[in-house]
Amino acid sequence: MPSFAIHAICGNEILKEMNLSENAKKSFIIANIIPDVSRVTGFKKKDAKEKRKSIQDNKTSTHFRTDHNAILLYPNLDMFLEKYSGNVKSSITSFAYFFHLYTDYYFFRKFLTSVLSFYDEDMQKTKNKNDVKFVKVNRTGEIIEYSKVVSKDNDYSIYRDYSILNNYLLNKYELKIDYDDLFEYIDQGKFHIDIEETKSIYAYYAVFKMKKYLQDEKVKNSDLRIIAPEELDKFIKDVVKSFKKNYGYFINSYLK
Repeated sequence: MPSFAIHAICGNEILKEMNLSENAKKSFIIANIIPDVSRVTGFKKKDAKEKRKSIQDNKTSTHFRTDHNAILLYPNLDMFLEKYSGNVKSSITSFAYFFHLYTDYYFFRKFLTSVLSFYDEDMQKTKNKNDVKFVKVNRTGEIIEYSKVVSKDNDYSIYRDYSILNNYLLNKYELKIDYDDLFEYIDQGKFHIDIEETKSIYAYYAVFKMKKYLQDEKVKNSDLRIIAPEELDKFIKDVVKSFKKNYGYFINSYLK
């Protein structure tokens, strides 16, 4: 659920901790977003319900999710590392893929649980997606229907907050991405990722989708319902700090 802007900025912040060549930085930027864009076969032939299921099934694989009944679906980091820890130490694309998963993990397990509380129809707290009916925004105390929070077509959507926050994030963190340079890098066959849950051929689509998302017209109404800018600032700072504390030994592999 973290937006492309959030992933790109968190990735840019962790890059500051590392000593990488320009090509390695390009590989990191692409691999840090590729888990969210792995494409579904036969997508155009599916109806809306089938598309949603296909996307979720695909993200279950690319994001190493195991607790399918949880409201907040987060990656199983141990499951990923059991399979790919060697890759993370030796391949910058695998490292970036893992950092994407960690950002998701921290967003769902630490950040959103501090920002939101989830309730069933009797206003009892719940963690089960089959029971959840309402969401409380902890900062304001506002109670919102859960379906509105996760929908994309209303004023209470968390995705609407993402769109409003795009300009704030891109300006504050001075994120500058040379998309043409990334496309050329991919065209030259320089990007490769050894994670079987995705494919290197998705790289071009990943950059295209990130460019489209970050350059789309922003929502003009600046009323934020779910996430305050200062909360997101803290998240970006905390996720990098936490990653360094828990997985700094992977960063050390790239400080030579």
